[in-house]
Amino acid sequence: SLPKLVQTGFMNAACLGSNFNASILGKTIKDEGFDVCSFLKIGKDGGYIEESESGSYSWTHDQIQQAAYDLIPPTQRESFHYQLGQMLLENSTNCEMKRDALFFIVDNMNKGVDLKLDRNQKTQLAGLNLQAGNIAISTSRFHAAAEYLQTGISLLIKDSWIQQYDLTIQLYDAALEAYYTAGQFSKFDAAVKQPLTHARCFEDKLNSYHNLVRYLTASGKSEEALETCLSVL
Repeated sequence: SLPKLVQTGFMNAACLGSNFNASILGKTIKDEGFDVCSFLKIGKDGGYIEESESGSYSWTHDQIQQAAYDLIPPTQRESFHYQLGQMLLENSTNCEMKRDALFFIVDNMNKGVDLKLDRNQKTQLAGLNLQAGNIAISTSRFHAAAEYLQTGISLLIKDSWIQQYDLTIQLYDAALEAYYTAGQFSKFDAAVKQPLTHARCFEDKLNSYHNLVRYLTASGKSEEALETCLSVL
């Protein structure tokens, strides 16, 4: 059988997906005895992973990645993903977060949303999903953005419009943009009522009204869109 640290390397790499880089992998393992270069050499020599010209790594076959993932006991997978994402978050600089670590962090921590997270953990993860959603919107990945932002909204506390106002209005503003652009109109219709009802001032409702008019127009409800414009004016 493989040494424990090598197994850990394979499990963590499997959680990072089909492609990953050495820097990201190294930040997910806290054991000082783990040497990422030695691990990658073992992986390459064994035919499990291969290095691309850009310096990133990928599995030689998806079944090998699945076998590595299967080393994680099924009952521990949610917590394993969450802790891996948390470790990567703690070990990443702000620059790395913006460049390439954020999605690895959020994708793994989101797999732990059904764990018994406390309020601070939920708020932290909601904020990370907001960041991921905004970046996804800026790169025209609207379906992915909608998923991140919907997850972020699901992590808000019951009275978030009172106690987490800034985070809540930002999540809804971004989510409405993503839902509309991704054509997820049923989700848009359900979500738009929240900021229009709970936003504290007219300025905080403007983005919602803007997207509502776009949504109504795209849905063939031009008359209702015009009435909405007139009501805002």
